[in-house]
Amino acid sequence: MVISQAAIVLLTLAYADQFNFPLKEEEIYRRLIKTFLSKKSLKKILVGLERMGLVKYKNQLWKLNNGKAQVKVRLERARYSQKKWLEVDELLKTVSWIPWIKGVAVTGSLAVNNVTVDGDIDLMMVVAPRRLWLSRVLVSLSSLWAGKRRTWQGSEANSWCFNLWLDENSLSLSHGKRNIYSAYEVCQARWILDRANVKKKFYQTNYWAKKILPNYFTSNYKNITGKSEVESSRYQSAPVLRFIGRKFLDLLNLLFFISQYLHMYPHMSRERVSLGVAYFHPRSTKAQIYNGWLSSLKQLRKIQPKVVLVTGVFDLFHQEHQNFLRKAKAEGDLLVVGVETDRRVRKNKGAGRPIDDQQKRLQQLQLFPVVDLAFILPEKFDTPQDHLTLLEKIRPQLLAVSSHTPHLREKQRLMRKIGGEVRVVHKQNPKISTTQILS
Repeated sequence: MVISQAAIVLLTLAYADQFNFPLKEEEIYRRLIKTFLSKKSLKKILVGLERMGLVKYKNQLWKLNNGKAQVKVRLERARYSQKKWLEVDELLKTVSWIPWIKGVAVTGSLAVNNVTVDGDIDLMMVVAPRRLWLSRVLVSLSSLWAGKRRTWQGSEANSWCFNLWLDENSLSLSHGKRNIYSAYEVCQARWILDRANVKKKFYQTNYWAKKILPNYFTSNYKNITGKSEVESSRYQSAPVLRFIGRKFLDLLNLLFFISQYLHMYPHMSRERVSLGVAYFHPRSTKAQIYNGWLSSLKQLRKIQPKVVLVTGVFDLFHQEHQNFLRKAKAEGDLLVVGVETDRRVRKNKGAGRPIDDQQKRLQQLQLFPVVDLAFILPEKFDTPQDHLTLLEKIRPQLLAVSSHTPHLREKQRLMRKIGGEVRVVHKQNPKISTTQILS
């Protein structure tokens, strides 16, 4: 339904608000949570939300009306990010010489050009199987030599933070980490090193993210060209020597894992490490973001747009329908339209009606400019209690009707129960109706 789509747009903007990150329209489209939505429909929803005072538009960027995100801050951070990207070449040279590193991706704020002036460069490292802890030692020494090593105190600014390590046999994030926060991290990652198509393997094994961010994930997956850095051929020793060398390195990797784990253990809080994966996030970033997200959504509740509800058949959607809806919209901020089901129309108007089925009538209303939200009324919608149940869910301040509406007093009684009113906004023109058109 369009109602859920409008809510998803607000949820998406509220999530970006936690990062002080107003969004372009194209970015909102990519980041929509758990829904496919056409760009045309998105534009209409954004305009409707702006009319209600829920969102603002400035410098081609959208944000929550009472949100934290500021256009000025995003533009400043974009400039800081460009300077940070100049470091990436140095970073890549520092670590790419290690033969077991198969992929490197920039994650976090720099991946979306939203880094602060002293912000770190967050990285995801993909390594060959059974080489994670060997690689980590070499990467730590190399970044220490470059003056970019971050310690357990985490106080250094402008550090290189190797927060996530995966080996090629453990590319899929665990079920406990398959959430909105991780889905964004997966889709936002910007790969700076890709050997042997490890980027494609990463997306294939994390296909779960498509259910959470369908547009974002699909866009990234389609843009994978299949091209990657081809590892140069090296002198190959005899099979026996290769076997002995692999077993020796396997043992060395295990010893390094044990020694590093024992060193890290006194400092560990939320980190998760094993032979094949290492998640180094000492702070509960996800919890902080989710708490802020909830706070932003609560702020939205303080904005009370005037909701106008209209219900009807809207068969053949003629000029009188359109005039009625325009007048109803003029009475408030948000026009919500409930469409009668085919079954109820046949019951009330006869076997030959409706001419247009309920899905077509719904679609016509969704495309009409003044309609903000539209939905199909319940199949069971015959008693006053059924009507009251619907009114209690939507809570309109106004029920707009035309001069020929039946059961006017009953509708007034029900609206008073929820603190609203009924208003006749349109005088019926007997010369224009669906019945007249058909006769």
